[in-house]
Amino acid sequence: MPRVVGQDESIYKRITCKHCAAINEYLESEVRTLWNRTDYGGGSDGAKGFDCAQCLSDIITERW
Repeated sequence: MPRVVGQDESIYKRITCKHCAAINEYLESEVRTLWNRTDYGGGSDGAKGFDCAQCLSDIITERW
């Protein structure tokens, strides 16, 4: 039976929270859509990201 002997740290990404300065490590699978709506001009407005592990504010990894 296979067993886990460690984790490959190279697949983790790091980003700093602009609110509390905490350095967060995350995987792409942890990123979710934070919002997806239409702006006042009719264009698309949205963001992907996750909650900061320390202060729970939104950390944006991609915005459109």
